[in-house]
Amino acid sequence: TTRTERTAWLFRNSFKFQLTPDWRIVGKLNHSFSDSSLGEFYDGGYTEAVVGYAYRPVGHDRLNLLTKYTYFYNVPTTDQLTLQNTAAEFIQKSHIAALDLTFDVTANWSIGGKYAYRLGQVSLDREQRKFFDSAAQLVVLRADWRFRKGWESLAEVRMLELPDVNQRRRGALAAIYRYIGKNLKVGVGYNFTDFSDDLTDLSYDHKGVFLNLIGTK
Repeated sequence: TTRTERTAWLFRNSFKFQLTPDWRIVGKLNHSFSDSSLGEFYDGGYTEAVVGYAYRPVGHDRLNLLTKYTYFYNVPTTDQLTLQNTAAEFIQKSHIAALDLTFDVTANWSIGGKYAYRLGQVSLDREQRKFFDSAAQLVVLRADWRFRKGWESLAEVRMLELPDVNQRRRGALAAIYRYIGKNLKVGVGYNFTDFSDDLTDLSYDHKGVFLNLIGTK
C-alpha cells in the first residue's frame, strides 16, 4: 500500500475603517498554502488581497460607489478539481482594478454600472512556468426595479473584452429577488453570458440558471 499526506494552512482576514460618516476603507486578505509528501510539484498556494474605498453618503444616499484593487495569485494543487469535476489547470497572477456605482433615480428605480480591468498572466506548466499575458476589460450596465412589497428585479448587459486573444463577448443577465425579513433576500436568475463579472475567474461556464442569497446588516 502507498500513503500520501497533505498539510494545508488557510488564513482569512477582513477589515473596515470608517474615515468619515460617508467614506470608508474596506479590505481582506485570504492566503493559503499546502505541502504534499509527494514533493514540491504537488504543492499549492493561493493569495487574494483586496483594498477598497467606499462612498456611502449618510445625508444624501442616492449615490453609492466602490472602487477597489485586487491582487490574485493562485497555484492549484495537481489533484484540485473545479465545480465541474475537471482539473484546475491555470496558474494565475493578476492585478485587477474595479469601479462599481449605483444611483437611485426614484424610490423604485436604480441604475448602475461596473468597469473592471485585469492586468494578468497565466501559465499552463507547473514545472517550467512560462507565463503569457491575460488582460481583460469588463463593462456592466445595470438597472434595478423594486416592485410590490419585498420584491426586486435586476437586469444587466455585459461586455468582456480579451485583447490578447482578440475576443469580445457580450450578453445579458436577469434576476428576481424576494426579501425574507429585513436582512436576507433570495434571488433566482439566468445568465445569458458564459463569463463571470469576477475577473479572477478564467472559466467560461457560467451560462444558465443561478440561485443567489444576499445578507445585509
